[in-house]
Amino acid sequence: MAFLWITVLTILASRGIFASYRDCSNIGDIGGCDECIRCGGNWCNDPYESKRCSLDPPDGWCIGLMEKIPLENRVAEAGSHFTPKYAVSTVRIGRDESLSIQYSSKEIDPKVEFVVNTTQSSDFHVKKTTSCENGVCTTTVDVSPEINFCSAKGQTFEYFNVKLSVQNITEEAVMKFHVPCACGCSSKVELQSPRCNGRGSFSCGVCSCDKGWSGTFCETPICEKKRGDVPCTDSARSDIECSGNGVCGPCDECVCFTDRPGSQYYDQDNFCADICMTTNDCDECFHNPTPGRCDLCHFPLIRQTYNESLVAQKDDFNRKVWVTCNDTLDGCYFEYVAMKSNDQTYYMVTRSCDPTEEKQVTGGVNVTLPIVLGVIAIVAAVAATAGYIVWKNRPPALPLNDPMYQNIGAEDCTGENPLYKPPTSSFKNPTYGKW
Repeated sequence: MAFLWITVLTILASRGIFASYRDCSNIGDIGGCDECIRCGGNWCNDPYESKRCSLDPPDGWCIGLMEKIPLENRVAEAGSHFTPKYAVSTVRIGRDESLSIQYSSKEIDPKVEFVVNTTQSSDFHVKKTTSCENGVCTTTVDVSPEINFCSAKGQTFEYFNVKLSVQNITEEAVMKFHVPCACGCSSKVELQSPRCNGRGSFSCGVCSCDKGWSGTFCETPICEKKRGDVPCTDSARSDIECSGNGVCGPCDECVCFTDRPGSQYYDQDNFCADICMTTNDCDECFHNPTPGRCDLCHFPLIRQTYNESLVAQKDDFNRKVWVTCNDTLDGCYFEYVAMKSNDQTYYMVTRSCDPTEEKQVTGGVNVTLPIVLGVIAIVAAVAATAGYIVWKNRPPALPLNDPMYQNIGAEDCTGENPLYKPPTSSFKNPTYGKW
């Protein structure tokens, strides 16, 4: 005679971090592979497929490009009392899976208990059925994980375990159920993918667009604002679109060129104005030939003494750092080079109609310096010539007026000094011999 007992356990309690509810009502509108399989759907990696997630794929849908669900190898290991004692199986969200365990029991209605733990939430159903006949019992465990089982950070291999114990049997049986909560393709991400026009990351056949872009392949800009006046034209300077340094984009904003000399200094927020345009706005600063910052400019503009060796500098992208510019001020045409660093603009005048201002240089070719040095050399030569003539025509030295020195000749001549008195050579003591 066979006996059958059925116990159903529905666990719906969720941990705090899994408290959010997952809406899978419009599964066809789901845009990501991970979320698709967390709702129990099938994912298509074809970016041109209009419906990417399907609960029951129709015939001919996504042929050859359907994402393969990661599976755990099925395992069944026998024990001393249970067959099997340890089992592993894969079950998908919204699907049912069953594992049966056989064991010997003298009891007609043995007491069977189980404990469940999980790596995700507790949103799953567990049903236990036991039947016994001729001293052999079979306990079947049916499980079904629900749509809120997986968290938003669930991985490809998540689990919940059922540990089974039977009255009067010391051994325990463990059933391990693998639940995939993410797609294998999610770990393969192509950053700034050409498939996404370089404006997003490509994974599982989907472009995740950078900020400011949308569309299947990130081809559509998101325009947060539209200009109300003539787009992409600075009427204060000229009517040329984007100052001639760019094109007007779909959001009525300038998109600057990047392959022209000095393009690293184009100001996209100022109609792609180049460094020459912004520097010429402060042309009054060119009146002052003194190096240093100009106080008449609305931005940091600093004049440097011309140094030819600096002009050839290049940056890490092999672009010239200094850009050649020109302007006309009060009828005077001049040329200069300019560069930007740390929001400061530097310039050096290279050519001017004012010779006193042209190329105040160190290390370059200077027109004024040779002239000054030439004048100094001429003055020095004239002074040296005049000094030599004065020395050549100087009068002879005057003789000494004392007659005693008039007859003194060369150093090998001798004479008698009339004032000379010979030293005393002897002395006679008048008292000698009187004692």
